[in-house]
Amino acid sequence: MKYNIVKDNPDFKLSYYKVKITGLDILPKNKGGLSIKAKKIIITDQALISSFIKKRINKKIDKVLEFMIRILNDEEGTTDDDTTMVLDELNRLKGIIMNKYKEHLTKEEFKSILTKIIILEEEFKKNLMQKMYMVSNVMPTYYEEERIGRSR
Repeated sequence: MKYNIVKDNPDFKLSYYKVKITGLDILPKNKGGLSIKAKKIIITDQALISSFIKKRINKKIDKVLEFMIRILNDEEGTTDDDTTMVLDELNRLKGIIMNKYKEHLTKEEFKSILTKIIILEEEFKKNLMQKMYMVSNVMPTYYEEERIGRSR
């Protein structure tokens, strides 16, 4: 069942249409205080779809970027699990863009978003390797001298 909400309808009724609507499917958050709750919303306007996807992807990139900065600034609390989690999240984000949003974006927008993620991933790897190199050079290594002699 699909419904269309008419803004200037004096009867305040929902109209039912049997129409195949193509667009971006969104599952909204139905918080309290709403008079109409929806299970699914379909956005059909191409400009609105593009801006929605960009906003959603940029929000996810910002979260990953904050986590990256926290890992790179942390001196001793960084583990390999944290770094793999960041890289896995970036790969998951690339997969979402390729599988879900590719058909709704233009080629230029698609390439720019993927390029942004790939550059972010490469810079994180480079900075992480620099951090690991600096930590290994700063930490003193202990070498025990070999002693030759009789033991008891």
